[in-house]
Order: sequence, then structure tokens, then C-alpha cells
Amino acid sequence: MADQNQDKNLLKNQSQSIRDQVALLSFVENLIKEKNDPIKPDALPQVKVAMLNELNEMINTRMVRLLDAPDQRELDILLKNKVSDEELDKFFENKIPNLTVELASVLIDFRVAYLLPLPSDKKEDLTPPPPAPVIS
Repeated sequence: MADQNQDKNLLKNQSQSIRDQVALLSFVENLIKEKNDPIKPDALPQVKVAMLNELNEMINTRMVRLLDAPDQRELDILLKNKVSDEELDKFFENKIPNLTVELASVLIDFRVAYLLPLPSDKKEDLTPPPPAPVIS
């Protein structure tokens, strides 16, 4: 229990962007556990990094798509000026009124994509349905 309190105190001293990444990593770890994927222990760190990168990419893509053209140009300027993560967070909070809902939506989409099985590759599954009857 003391370790958990120490971990929480360490996180409080970190920037919001680091805390966000820790939260996303926890989300990814929970998904892996939930799916019960047979990932080899030595490959687990790489899998987590790949999933975290993909999740971040999905979040970034969604956030940019939600901006109109003038706001996207403003974002480009901010990125060229290498503003802080905190300034970027404020920018998105000001430009996207339902930011929390949008972020939750990305997390749900990612979760569904990871947990749901892919369709079977069996050929019989791909056969089209019989033609509709012709009524004369």
C-alpha cells in the first residue's frame, strides 16, 4: 500500500502529458489482460509500446479532424513554434467543446478494435447470399 501512495506522489510531480501517457499505458495493459492474449513475456514491452503508439495516433488524428481549417492552421503554427504540451492541451480544450467525450470515443473505438475477433477467413463465410426471388 505504501508503494501505491509513493507512486501516486511521484505522478503528481510529473507533467500532465506524462500522467496522460501513464493512464493510456494502464488502459493498454488492462486491454491485454482482458483479451488474455498469449503474448510472450519478452515481447510484451514491444506490444505495449506499439499499442500505445497506435492509440496516441488515433487520438491525435481524431483531434485534428475535429478542428476546422482555420484552427488546423493555428495548430500548425503552434507545432512549428514547439509550444509546450500544456499549451497544446489548452488549445484543444478551447477549440473542441466536447473534448472529453471525443477522447472517450477514441478509447472505446480502440478497445473494440482490439478486443473483437477478426472475421473468419473461411471461404464459405464469404459466399454471397442466394439471389432474391423474382416476382412476375
